[in-house]
Amino acid sequence: MHHRSSLILIFLMFMTGSTIAGPEDWRIALCISEDPSHKMNVSWRTEKQLDTPLVQLALNLPQVKFYQQSWDIPAQTEEVILNDSSVVYAYSAEMAELQPSTAYAYRVGSADDWSEWLVFKTASEIEEPFNFLYFGDPQNGIRSHVSRAFRAGFKAAPDAAFITMAGDLVSVPERDYEWEALFHAADWAFRQTPLAPVMGNHAYYIGGKWLRRHSEHWQPHFKLPENGLESLPETNYFFHYQGLLFVVLNGSEQLDEQAQWLDGVLSREKSSWVVLTLHQPLYATGEGRDGEKRRKAFLSTIDKHEVDLVLQGHDHTFGRTFPLKGSKRVKEHQKGTVYIVSVSGSKQYKLDPKLNELFAVSGKNTQYYHIVHVEGSRMTLSSYSVDDVLVDEIVIKPSKIR
Repeated sequence: MHHRSSLILIFLMFMTGSTIAGPEDWRIALCISEDPSHKMNVSWRTEKQLDTPLVQLALNLPQVKFYQQSWDIPAQTEEVILNDSSVVYAYSAEMAELQPSTAYAYRVGSADDWSEWLVFKTASEIEEPFNFLYFGDPQNGIRSHVSRAFRAGFKAAPDAAFITMAGDLVSVPERDYEWEALFHAADWAFRQTPLAPVMGNHAYYIGGKWLRRHSEHWQPHFKLPENGLESLPETNYFFHYQGLLFVVLNGSEQLDEQAQWLDGVLSREKSSWVVLTLHQPLYATGEGRDGEKRRKAFLSTIDKHEVDLVLQGHDHTFGRTFPLKGSKRVKEHQKGTVYIVSVSGSKQYKLDPKLNELFAVSGKNTQYYHIVHVEGSRMTLSSYSVDDVLVDEIVIKPSKIR
């Protein structure tokens, strides 16, 4: 009788389209802040509105009852209307006044329903070695294919300080099931490793049309630094991490304004290393593509400040340039910028770099993940296919100017 009742319940859930709506489906995202030594951001989403949404935070002590010394942080609530006119609720909070190099446990929810306790560690205030993970566009085959790229990357770099994805996290941002697939693919990692995502051009693909405004479904999923242009909130920003200045650009609009902003940031914010990321590449690898528009906007500033590494997506192929300056290979003793294009999803393009002589290595029809290791006077970019084969590695020289 019990067996029959269970079958009936499963059948009714299937017929009504009901899904589990508990904390395991909340799309919790630990997000980078402008000061990851002292602050971390978090966002999540529920189908049923929480009465008093909170983040509970505690030192990650070994004692079972570590939570007795936790404290509450109120969260902001935003109503989000989906394509089917249903309403869900997005929450965000800042975990501020944290101690550097310290492990914290946190959970999100309310008095009636909580997520599990999750753990993160703040950045050090001084330069110390660390890794971070970089993925090209997820976008397609997210549940079926991108999941293995994420899992391979985290198996290879379980201590990654943060994750960056170079745009087009989903293909059609108004399709909520694509976001669901993204969080399913790496939900466990997104909850504990800070995200530093990049907005891609597909964020502007709304209702079957390319618009000048981006989708309203970006901000509800992430809480990101707001130290970029006021007109591009949480789509261009920067942060420092243990000797690295990491800068995110929006490659889809206001390029000239961002170039001026970028020059100011790189002039003002001192660091040992500079990594820049944007979705559309300056040097394209896909057939029939060219990054001339982005080169015109950003190249002079990148060369002026001797940016070390530029991470990109968009072309659904793989390519890593030689160190470049002024769109030319530099001599062995000179400083140049390394540019890389990559893809982590199933959507793949034909490979045909227009400026083929600038690329040291390229690839196609393959998923990749990348580990960037930052340590003192060395930055190493290691590129792997998803079967954990090292396909390329380069040690980047530091700038003598900074």
